[in-house]
Amino acid sequence: MASPRSLKAHTEGEATGDLARLLSTEARLEEMLTHARTEAAALVSAAREAAGARDQEFATRMADEVARVERDVTEERSRRETALRNEAAAEAARVAALSPAQIDGLARYVVRRVIGAEP
Repeated sequence: MASPRSLKAHTEGEATGDLARLLSTEARLEEMLTHARTEAAALVSAAREAAGARDQEFATRMADEVARVERDVTEERSRRETALRNEAAAEAARVAALSPAQIDGLARYVVRRVIGAEP
């Protein structure tokens, strides 16, 4: 049978070994935590860069689209203005081509429509 003194020395040896393992485990966990924090910071930084790049790309595409729409609106406005000018010129030419008798007849028609009587 082991003496109480050798038993105590054995138990102290186990305690020292357990404490060393505990400290070693704690150090490894601290290293893992530091590594995980570094990795997380890198991932967050990369995500922010990617989001910034996507935001910039979106802003560029939106600016391009706004410019395209503005060009389309300007072109459409120009086409419509030209069509209206041409229509007005054609109408002015038709009115200018009316004879005095046609103008008199149209005037009588308007008066009848407006007041319901002949001039």
